[in-house]
Amino acid sequence: MKLSDLYKIKGFPVVTVTLTLVSFVLSCIVWLVPALFDYLCIETRPQYFWQYFSGCFIHNIEPKWVMWVHMIMNFMGLVPLGIIVEKVLGSKKIFAIFLTELVVTAVSLQLASLNNPTKVSGISTITYAFATVAFYCIFLVLKKKETPYLKQPLFYYFAFQFWGMLQMLLMMNPVNALTSFVGHISGIVVGIVTVIVTAREIKVKI
Repeated sequence: MKLSDLYKIKGFPVVTVTLTLVSFVLSCIVWLVPALFDYLCIETRPQYFWQYFSGCFIHNIEPKWVMWVHMIMNFMGLVPLGIIVEKVLGSKKIFAIFLTELVVTAVSLQLASLNNPTKVSGISTITYAFATVAFYCIFLVLKKKETPYLKQPLFYYFAFQFWGMLQMLLMMNPVNALTSFVGHISGIVVGIVTVIVTAREIKVKI
């Protein structure tokens, strides 16, 4: 099996596509109407119940060019890695991963900011959850050595994604950005638990 064969598994990645489109649309709305940011971002002491949901889809809006760069970088991981997870585990299970990460992120942020309520946003915590599972799938494909990994173009893209996510995690350390670090770690934890629970199913599919 080649890495590209992961995308040939039957099934349309409806959840991944929907999450991406919702994030893009909500981010555009906030970009056009900045005043809405405070009503949609994640607050560790939320004023509205929907903030924990909507906050995972929008991005900080100042400066605006940073928002677009941030969003594009997240989509570069969310789309290709999310599709792999959805192709391997199915739409129902990846949706369950998404909902679980929403809850885990909410609880994690509450605990991480007991003495300092803050505002955060971005779909990157979800991306880290999907990425953890996807990288396990990629590892299994490369482990089989059916095709030399250096001859697979996708290998270099996934290596770039892995290195980029690792760098971001190191930058968001507990000293400089506690809430961001905890939020992203929560995604990795959800991903690891998912791998443990579904490892047999993943191996059979791959």
